[in-house]
Amino acid sequence: MINNYLIKKKGGDFLMNLMNFGAMESYKKISGLGDRLIKVNVAINWEAFRPIIRKAYYDNQAGGRPHTDEVIIIKCLMLQSWYGLSDPELEFQINDRISFKNFLGYPETMPDFTTIWKARERLQKKGLDKKIWKQLQNQLENKGFTIKKGVMQDATFIESDTGKKRMHYEKKAKKKGERIDYTEKQLNHIDKDATFTIKNGQVHYGYKNHIKMDVKHQLIRNYEVTTASTHDSKINLITKNDKKAYLDKGYTGMKLSKKIINMTMKRAARNHPLTEKQETQNKKISKIRNRVERPFSVIKRTMHNIINKTTTLARVKIKTMFQNFAYNTYQLITLLARAI
Repeated sequence: MINNYLIKKKGGDFLMNLMNFGAMESYKKISGLGDRLIKVNVAINWEAFRPIIRKAYYDNQAGGRPHTDEVIIIKCLMLQSWYGLSDPELEFQINDRISFKNFLGYPETMPDFTTIWKARERLQKKGLDKKIWKQLQNQLENKGFTIKKGVMQDATFIESDTGKKRMHYEKKAKKKGERIDYTEKQLNHIDKDATFTIKNGQVHYGYKNHIKMDVKHQLIRNYEVTTASTHDSKINLITKNDKKAYLDKGYTGMKLSKKIINMTMKRAARNHPLTEKQETQNKKISKIRNRVERPFSVIKRTMHNIINKTTTLARVKIKTMFQNFAYNTYQLITLLARAI
């Protein structure tokens, strides 16, 4: 039992240091079992993100309570993406899991879920998500993972909750010619930007994550987030520096630079079936292009980011950026292991 006299004499810091020491000792066994977070901690230069995160708090420099350490903020947002956690779940896990505490560096105080939410809001409103992404790309390129064998582009749905109960009441009210007045609290929970679309006979509601991935290293190089009804071909992430682009039939007709070797799969038209040569070419392209499905599988299945719970396009954009960031770190560890 901890001596109460020592706690009173030396304050809470003594207790906190003692608890952290115990956590560090317990972590020794966990690290021996294999903790991927250790590898991520070393592979990424987290300090490089500090000045970017700090820009979100410029208006808070004059006074008030000091904000949470910038590196802890971005690490918490990454933990959220790697493990598919809500803000309240993240608060619980960073206080409960030893591996999470070790990844964060055993801080004396952990941010609560409102701090995490506000930090993400600040980053989004100040447009710092693109700067975070650019810094990540610079680190990947500095490690030698440059684009060498062309790129692939594809998109996946970010499914949102349709709110079936609300929609049922709205349809019922519409038939009766009545109007439903929502409270401010209810309006905050209604998705304002998500749209419906149908693909292969299935109805999708929400948004889309469009990505460009390089062929050799299978790292996400660029991304864009739109509503679900946006056609894939409307988003062009291919630049003249990419040299070669592998695309599926959905991108037929998308304009590419003349400097790009266009490897878009051919699509048959009425009374114009594909030739044997075109079918053979499509199979060759498909074998390469299929790799672009891996990031979506990792983000949704491995990292459990299946259902979107945010209610505006702007919020979905920054959450998706961190999920794409999370995938890249996951892939980076794999690439570094292969190199060794």
